[in-house]
Amino acid sequence: MNQERRTFSAAPPALTARAWRRLGTAIGMVACVLGQTPARAAEAISDEPVAMAAEEVTHDRSLNIVTARGGVEINQAGHTLFADTVSYSINQDTVTANGNVSLIMPGGDVVFADHMQLTGKMKEGAMSNLLLITADHSRTAAAGGKRSVGDQGQQINELDHAVYSACDACGGGDTRIWQIKAVRIVHDEATKDIVYSDATLEMFRVPVAYTPYLSHADPTVKRRSGFLFPSIGNSSNIGTFVKVPYYYVTSPNSDVTLAPLLATGDPSILVGEYRQNLANGGFIVDASGQADGDKDCGHVNFRGEWDANETWRGSADLRAVSSDTYRRRYKIDQPNDYMTKRSFLEDYSMTSRVAMEGFAGDDYARIEALSFRELRALTSPVKNPIILPRGEWTHFGEHGVKGGYWTTALSSASLTRSGGATDSYRVSGSSAWTLPYVAPSGEHYTLTTSLRSDVYQVENYLKSNGETFSGATGRVIPEASLRWSWPFARAGEHTTQVIEPVLIGAVSPNGGNPDNIPNEDSRDLEFDDTQALETNHFIGHDRVETGPRGTYGVNWNACLNGTTNQLSAFAGQTYRVHKDSAFPESSGLREGLSDYVGRVRYRYGSYFNSTYRFRVDQDDYEVVSNDITISGGTDPLRLSMAYLNQRNHVRLNDTDNKDVEQLSVGLQSRLSRDWKVSAATSHDLTDTGGPLSFSTAATYEDECFLLRLTATKDYTSDRDAEKGWGVLMYLVFKTLGDSKFSM
Repeated sequence: MNQERRTFSAAPPALTARAWRRLGTAIGMVACVLGQTPARAAEAISDEPVAMAAEEVTHDRSLNIVTARGGVEINQAGHTLFADTVSYSINQDTVTANGNVSLIMPGGDVVFADHMQLTGKMKEGAMSNLLLITADHSRTAAAGGKRSVGDQGQQINELDHAVYSACDACGGGDTRIWQIKAVRIVHDEATKDIVYSDATLEMFRVPVAYTPYLSHADPTVKRRSGFLFPSIGNSSNIGTFVKVPYYYVTSPNSDVTLAPLLATGDPSILVGEYRQNLANGGFIVDASGQADGDKDCGHVNFRGEWDANETWRGSADLRAVSSDTYRRRYKIDQPNDYMTKRSFLEDYSMTSRVAMEGFAGDDYARIEALSFRELRALTSPVKNPIILPRGEWTHFGEHGVKGGYWTTALSSASLTRSGGATDSYRVSGSSAWTLPYVAPSGEHYTLTTSLRSDVYQVENYLKSNGETFSGATGRVIPEASLRWSWPFARAGEHTTQVIEPVLIGAVSPNGGNPDNIPNEDSRDLEFDDTQALETNHFIGHDRVETGPRGTYGVNWNACLNGTTNQLSAFAGQTYRVHKDSAFPESSGLREGLSDYVGRVRYRYGSYFNSTYRFRVDQDDYEVVSNDITISGGTDPLRLSMAYLNQRNHVRLNDTDNKDVEQLSVGLQSRLSRDWKVSAATSHDLTDTGGPLSFSTAATYEDECFLLRLTATKDYTSDRDAEKGWGVLMYLVFKTLGDSKFSM
């Protein structure tokens, strides 16, 4: 005879309220056995409503045992317990679950067991043949689990003959990439320690590491002092080395990491990092150092951010190093991914900065101090200044009559050098009125009038004619400009095109760059499509474009309807009425018609993206600059390429121009779901050039494990920082930690 399945949302008459609460509390206590739920939270579950479904619920009054049989399901506080049978002995205060026991917890963790028993107001209990699958898909299996009370009255959870892994079984079998086996695992809820006895790390069922004792904090502890995974390797600069970090929690808001780096071919150093969170910000200090008799070496970096109030925020990035090559020799500040190349400025210069900036409505203000250090070995070392202070303020006015609006800007800079070199102090101010207008025909007009003034106090400035100037100087420059554009759009059946001719005219007095004004911040000049339509082609404040001049250009865009496929192009040229010697000869902007500049960009969804920038000499039509970037392909094979060819490239020093030709190529291929390989190389293609760098990598990554092998070859050397190979093996056991091995 089939039994009717019955569902209860409150205790049936045959059960006491106490019995009903104990059945519900069992849910939380199962989680406690494995340390998945804190004890206080588990006890609180008993106060939540309980819903239970079973085919049969009986109460044996002689033995005082309540039993639920047949597909038992108990729901309470987001926990769901399934079992063939669940019983509660009122006299012995014991809850027992048998047969296909499983518990689903709110976070997604699932526990399976054959048998479960909890006694002593749920403070003691045991489970047999259990399996825990967490929300991150890691698995813990054990022959048995036990919950007991320790000598100090604390709760202790134990697992016997346990196996842990975050990996799926390979090929549907029983083999996993890695797993940890332990004869015993003990979780002390009072100290929040998890202790492993006789633990073995296996890879593909082959033991690779063993420790008789291992301890770490339980998942409820966010930070705990202790040793981190070491790094071992070999370098052509410092020889064989080992780095063993120790992490120390100094307070709830701060911590320290200390890592002795022991090397055979160079003095050993101590590397450290201190982190501090503040109520309104935080900072990080990383440093290293070594003292060897009279020779000290090391570095210090300080990075911090803080909010002064709702308007002002501050930041600091302070750097100091004992020698130009120290960071490169010891790989200080190197990126974690060895395939990532640092920028030129990071490799060969060092900048320190402290700044405060404020935002209020349409106003922006910033004040900062900067210092620079050149790390290259130059025949004529640059005498970098200390800038203290440098300030700026910008205000955007509201739109008034006919849409016109005002902008106002103030800035200042104080540059000082040691050894009698040039010092300069500048204060600048400008105000501009802009009137935009869109004609009924669709033409766009923008009229701008401005007045700018700069005042300088200069000391020991060596001018181009060999004379030295000290004193006050300045300039006042009024300017008026008009920009006209007329965009035309054509929507076809398959494509939409927009073509926009642009004309810009500007006029201001000639001679806006007196010889007595030093050029500190306007040296890096590159005429290309990105600033062709500007009225001032100089960056910075020390040089300004003056005189009557004009620019024309054409923008064209075409896109395939309903897709991201796009083709765009731009071409333009400027014209100067009078010669302006402030522009270098090789800039293409000194007089008359400038060089032609342009850009062609094509994008085909996520499969192909290319940009070509060019500059062509307007006299002989020779190409002055080619800049090509290409990336394309799919997961099986992706290619990236960057090619730069510049004739008479304008360097920071106007007289130090040279040809530049460089090619960088990268390949990346995903061989399968888990395997990926890549390679990249960079070459200087000039007559005196050669290979610059080469790198290759192979990466395996699945749900539980990452292995990356990289090899890099640096073809450049700098004094005691030698060129050579570097090899890195990066291992990540997901949910456990990572380690690096290099040579």
